[in-house]
Amino acid sequence: MSLVMPGMLGVLVSRKQDATPPITEADFCRRLSLLGKRSGISVMAFTAEGVSPEDHSIRGYVYRAGLWTFGRFPLPDIVYNRCLHVHESQNVKRTLGDIAEQKSCKLIYWSRNLPGKWQVYRALHTVDKVRPFVPPTAPYRDTLQLVEWLQRHSELFMKPQSGTHGKGTLYLRLAEGGQGLYVQGRNSQNRPFRRLFSELDAGLSWIDGIAHKRAYIVQPYLKLTSQSNHPFDVRALMQKDGNGCWRLTGFAVREGRKGTLTSNLHGGGEAHPAEPYLREQFGVDSTRLIIGQMMELSLTIAGALEERYGRLGELGIDYGIDRSGNIWLLEVNSRPGRASFFQTRQPECAFRSVNRPLEYARYLMTHSKATGPKGAGASLEHTV
Repeated sequence: MSLVMPGMLGVLVSRKQDATPPITEADFCRRLSLLGKRSGISVMAFTAEGVSPEDHSIRGYVYRAGLWTFGRFPLPDIVYNRCLHVHESQNVKRTLGDIAEQKSCKLIYWSRNLPGKWQVYRALHTVDKVRPFVPPTAPYRDTLQLVEWLQRHSELFMKPQSGTHGKGTLYLRLAEGGQGLYVQGRNSQNRPFRRLFSELDAGLSWIDGIAHKRAYIVQPYLKLTSQSNHPFDVRALMQKDGNGCWRLTGFAVREGRKGTLTSNLHGGGEAHPAEPYLREQFGVDSTRLIIGQMMELSLTIAGALEERYGRLGELGIDYGIDRSGNIWLLEVNSRPGRASFFQTRQPECAFRSVNRPLEYARYLMTHSKATGPKGAGASLEHTV
């Protein structure tokens, strides 16, 4: 089956076995497809396995008449990369580039992706307006480093540089009068665990075995919990609109289970509208100041990262807020989810979170000659 669709947005996703269709983010792609019809943009979802360099086509899925249809398609006008695996998406990008060159056509990528957490922390630490909100951070080196940090901060938090959904996160503190080590965290399947090592060296060796399998960063542990001892953070979703300008789509609080380490929704957390939740924790006046600071920070972060890494399309910026109302930048994600806005029943934010990628795709289709590799001409604006 061969389909020709002008104005096509190709969404690169990962393969998901035992699903129909066998792709990740099928619900998001369905929503994109339904909204895309209103603006004349066709949406096709595809995986790395669907890219066929031999016949210069892509095998993928389109959603129409309430059903997913599998077919063969030409190169899309724009590729929106939502793939979970960096190396896989890099291989696809090379192959698609080769196909576009052979066909003498232009292929636009909807956005760049950010590098690992350590590189992003380091980049933002150079920005004067952002530096005070970035917690002390270093790439994991060895167990001696952990001893030094534990002596200095008493409690530490470690997370994979390229991790998502809270998987692989670790909390460390000295135990048994400083002779042992208590470890709490989530494993690669996102299941919580706790371990108490009676000997510090044994605990550190165990951590070292985990941290040397993938790159980790180390930070002081920040107590970012509600008055009822639930961990929580605030997700700010920044997106480009139909004029190529940064807009704040909205805020949402993600709250974890009491006594757990992270607030990620994939780890069993719940989402709440941000303002009423923060008012309950900090009062009306402090909440107004916190939200104002996060708005200004989000705009500054979006501009700084785009200037550093090139044109971006959306960012999920996660903030922690300690008991004193201090804001801490936790993470910036260039492939953010938007489930929290649907869970909190914020219909306007939920609609914008799906529609703005389509608005920006149309902007790129009509302004592709003006958008250079560093996003020339893009302006910074936001609305509440």
